[in-house]
Amino acid sequence: MIRVFAISALAAGLLIPSMAQAKNLRIGVVNMQRAISQTKDGKRAERRLTRMKKKLETQLNNKMKAFYAQEKKLRQSWAILKDAEKRKRAQSSQKRFQELRQEYLMAERRLMQQKAKELSKISKKLNQIIQKIAKRDHFDYIFNNVAVLWAPRHVDITNEVIRLYNR
Repeated sequence: MIRVFAISALAAGLLIPSMAQAKNLRIGVVNMQRAISQTKDGKRAERRLTRMKKKLETQLNNKMKAFYAQEKKLRQSWAILKDAEKRKRAQSSQKRFQELRQEYLMAERRLMQQKAKELSKISKKLNQIIQKIAKRDHFDYIFNNVAVLWAPRHVDITNEVIRLYNR
């Protein structure tokens, strides 16, 4: 019994100072998605990515239209073709379709890589600004709001991060 009391007293002695220190912690939260999308660079990147996506979609749509036009002609002449010619054209059609599919996947990959590149540049700059704010305002921790279930509004420094970024 004395032993349990001694351990409890020791634990309380260790916890009380750390609880007092916790009350003095300065914690901030940043909505990184909003920060990225509302910076000037983020808006420019979004416009560039949108233009790139539309251009790729237009190119691919034109190729798909041409492919389907060829398929329609093939179906119209299907009945008069010999079996060997049917197999040959079916294989050729399937090959063209696979090439289009591969081209679509490559375009999607290029778009994702470009987006990652753009976000990386902006994120690096945002992280530098967040570190400056943390040092300037003596924050102990600044969390991405994705990792925080709830935080009071006064700890959200997103607007300040965006303001400093755009300056």
